[in-house]
Amino acid sequence: MRTPKLSSPWRLVIAFVVFALVAAACGDDDTGDTTATTAATTTTGGAVTTTTAPPEAFTYRTGIFQDTTTDNFWSYYDPQSTVWNAYVLGATKPALFAINLPGLELDADLAASADPGTAAADGDGFSVTVPMRQDAVWSDGTPITAHDVVFTAQTVKDLGLGGNWISAYQWVSIDEATGEPAVDPASGNPILGLTAVEAVDDYTVKFTWNVLPGLAIWPHGPGLGPIMAEHFWGDIVAEAATSEDPAGALYGASGAGDPSGGPMVFDTREEGAFARTLGNSEANGFAGYYDTGREITSGGVTYTVGPFITDQIYSLYGDQSAAVLALKAGEVDYLYNPLGLQRGLLDQITGDENLTAVVNRTNGFRYLAFNLRNEPMSVQGFRDAVAFMIDKEYVATRVLQNVAFPLYATVPEGNVNWYNAEKADAYQAIYTDLALDTRYDGTPFVTAGADDTLGTADDEPYTATGTEARLHAAVKALLDAGFTYPGTPPDFVSRAIVPAEGGILYNGAPVDSIEILAPGPGYDPLRATYSLIIAQALQDLGFDARALPTDFGVIVDKVFTPTDEGTLDFQMYILGYSLGNPALPTYHEAFWAGKNDTLGPNYGDNATGYNNPEFNALIEEFNQAQTTEDAYDIMWQLEDIFFVDKPFILLFDTGIIEAYRSASINFPFTDTLSGLQFGNGFSGLVTAAS
Repeated sequence: MRTPKLSSPWRLVIAFVVFALVAAACGDDDTGDTTATTAATTTTGGAVTTTTAPPEAFTYRTGIFQDTTTDNFWSYYDPQSTVWNAYVLGATKPALFAINLPGLELDADLAASADPGTAAADGDGFSVTVPMRQDAVWSDGTPITAHDVVFTAQTVKDLGLGGNWISAYQWVSIDEATGEPAVDPASGNPILGLTAVEAVDDYTVKFTWNVLPGLAIWPHGPGLGPIMAEHFWGDIVAEAATSEDPAGALYGASGAGDPSGGPMVFDTREEGAFARTLGNSEANGFAGYYDTGREITSGGVTYTVGPFITDQIYSLYGDQSAAVLALKAGEVDYLYNPLGLQRGLLDQITGDENLTAVVNRTNGFRYLAFNLRNEPMSVQGFRDAVAFMIDKEYVATRVLQNVAFPLYATVPEGNVNWYNAEKADAYQAIYTDLALDTRYDGTPFVTAGADDTLGTADDEPYTATGTEARLHAAVKALLDAGFTYPGTPPDFVSRAIVPAEGGILYNGAPVDSIEILAPGPGYDPLRATYSLIIAQALQDLGFDARALPTDFGVIVDKVFTPTDEGTLDFQMYILGYSLGNPALPTYHEAFWAGKNDTLGPNYGDNATGYNNPEFNALIEEFNQAQTTEDAYDIMWQLEDIFFVDKPFILLFDTGIIEAYRSASINFPFTDTLSGLQFGNGFSGLVTAAS
């Protein structure tokens, strides 16, 4: 499916089922396959579906596990950017270009050609001109033109929109003191950004930057950015611009009646119950999706673009058990979930000939993040100590029993074009191969000799590994950073950690208590479990720490919404990210560039407040890289810095298991990075089973 949503990083809702089911979920440790082999219908990932006649229209019945929160696409793309909103709204907006699935090739959407061209010198800047197709219309029949592109980009600038809008339409930053484009403090070079977006005529749009843009910006910035309908939103935006909070006013507006430029049209949502979209077709009273009937070949699969459905219902279920029962009963065709089906329920799928289960690698990660604005999270030695104390392999294999696999690099292994196994293995080896000859205080590790008494001449030295080495490395990192123990430091005795007694000080002062926000066990037992393990590790080191099970929506609000005092109300939290466009990963800028600080003028997605000048300078180099080879090299330099600085500590990921009712529906392919949900459930491609 061609979906502009692949261009944006999602703030990801990670859903799972009750903690009591973790043991059942751990029964199958096969997470590496991309195709499930079951007693029911199985997928091969290479099937070709060619539609010779329009299939019979039908209602596509789907299940979700978290309520949608908005009908306003502007809001979904920033403060309400949950994956659940993406499932419903993602197939409603066009872009100049799109990424075809499953092959991840760049293709034309509204652009007249699949070739995006390259920016060239133009006066004081660099520009690219894009001819647009002239047959595309909104669902209400209004032509989609260059003026809609200009309107969207200008709204982002004029109203100061943040979040994913910055990734799509990054305008040049102006230094308030000088009135000139802002410069990177590390290099002194101007920070790249748009200086103009113009409609040359009704079907030609021109983008101009102050600095030559690389692949990360063109076409993988505004080229993949969603486009909004000026004739519907123009007056609403104009009114919002007059308010004290223009962005907030726009985000608070109703999206009812917003015309679609995709295969689906938003219809309605009932809080706590369901949402509904309609096929953008003449049969439904709309002008119709301009790409309907187009044949696409991607990744060796050929398919025809729909929509082939009359409507889609997103029914809200309290848990996966209830949803699977609905799937088996024929009440639901497909279940959405960013983490996929819980493994404990897989047997119910594989034993039913009407259902099909598939497994795919994911394009994301689960992580622990720090508020770097506050101590002790701002102290490098503290973050280093936490990293040493988290035994990801032990948690993955012994605690989570192979449901999850440990991560050390942000680039997913499944993204074969961008993954660097040598780098990732080197990161991992720092922890898994850790071996120490001396304790945190510099004295050697010794065991008692023949007289069974320590401290005598026949003591025998040894090399500490595993938990013992991790503990001593963590304590040394803390001591080197200015932490002290007024009582007894932690130790490792009789193959077990002996917690510190008497607490811990930083620069001679007591350390405040630490809360780790994480979804509760009823929402995601994996991350809930991890939060308990991390809290215990901090307690062992002498900190007053506790895991705080918290509703996902509350975590997102605390992490990404400033308080009235202009702060962010968290210390540490555990969440997950889907990484947007796998064809050219650009999330390093969105998540960790200093200019995208959530408390900064861009209101970006960098909630940690991470701001490393070297990292920021490399971001600007990445944005100007003209070849994939150069971008790849710079991206892994960014990974090196990220791994050392640790604004996030990566925890784990899982393969994604999905289930659908193959007796009722067909998908043109199922072997695709992050699964069917990454293409929004293929609303524009799904057909009725023959």
